[in-house]
Amino acid sequence: MVDLGQVRLRSNPRFRLIPYDRLSSTQQIEFRSLKKDRDFFGILVPPPESGLPAKSVSRDAALLFLALAESACLPNLLTDLLGNHANERLRQLVLDQVFEVEQAGRFLSGPAAAALLGVEPGLDAASRLARLSSEAIDYALALESLTVGELAARLYFFNAAPSTPALQRRFATTEQQCSFLYEVRGTEHRLRSKWRGEAIEDSWLMWSTSAVAEAAYKLYVSPLLEDLPRVFAVAVHAFAQVDCRRFKLGAGAYGLLRPDKLVAYFSSLDSLQRAAELIAGGATEAKAQGVPFSAPIDPAGLLSWGMDPPRFELAPQSDAVLSWRQWLSERIAVYVTAARQSADDVQAFVRQRIALDGVDPANWTPDLAIWRGPLGTEQGVG
Repeated sequence: MVDLGQVRLRSNPRFRLIPYDRLSSTQQIEFRSLKKDRDFFGILVPPPESGLPAKSVSRDAALLFLALAESACLPNLLTDLLGNHANERLRQLVLDQVFEVEQAGRFLSGPAAAALLGVEPGLDAASRLARLSSEAIDYALALESLTVGELAARLYFFNAAPSTPALQRRFATTEQQCSFLYEVRGTEHRLRSKWRGEAIEDSWLMWSTSAVAEAAYKLYVSPLLEDLPRVFAVAVHAFAQVDCRRFKLGAGAYGLLRPDKLVAYFSSLDSLQRAAELIAGGATEAKAQGVPFSAPIDPAGLLSWGMDPPRFELAPQSDAVLSWRQWLSERIAVYVTAARQSADDVQAFVRQRIALDGVDPANWTPDLAIWRGPLGTEQGVG
């Protein structure tokens, strides 16, 4: 593997660095959420033909981009700006085509530089959910005419069950949906005795206690529709035992057919695992649908988990906070788009790149320290 601190690098001349103040008034409004970060500098714009989105850029990343406008070996500056993990951070930026590395008189970046950087392809899919995730990536690769944002949306909803007019009519109202959920005796009483229910933007039915704490860990419970009432009853009982303070269920037919139909939030991984054990013990016969891009808990994929980005991780051009699977879907959409242009093995490149983000591509488990490192530049979707 090349030591990026000891070779000549240069900024990709096809990218344009634009300070926030030099953006058009329309663009400033679009990226206003990024101004909340005091370290934000501006936008890095890739070549239009790449299909890649703009990136937000920190002050340090902007300084490095400007310093490497002409190729150079700058080990001291790299360490000063990127710290002890400079080589790892540079590998990300070279794979993202922001910087190029010199090799035998040529400058390489993106998939063309993957072998040079010593990035391993990663293990084959180790679980049913990992195989579903690989299928989602193959599906995204086949959708050549979509933008990165459209591709991210397709990835996010991959493995949703198909809807029908009959299902739309069956779950047209909240009352109809609740009647379906309460088929198991005692479910309604347990819900009303501990949690307050509300509808969220016609997309979710949410239940929460009066004291809702920050909860970064999320448990996905993913039965097929016919098993949902029984699994929901078991899950509600488990959530009461472990003092889960917030969970939600997809609203309407589309919500009940999505793979991540039931999501519970926890402040610790221990409490999440305890809830999962209780659900697994009470739902042994349930058939799993399975949530792509989540870390499996059981072999079938009925239960899995993720780790939401912190509150400062806003979606560019939006004030919305990204969820775990939105964050992954948007990144994967970018990596598929980049790899489509020059990678021989798109699956391998996506696994390589997502591993550098702190996610094990063999089972989609996040590193528990995933959000602690410097961000530098961040993908946007547009």
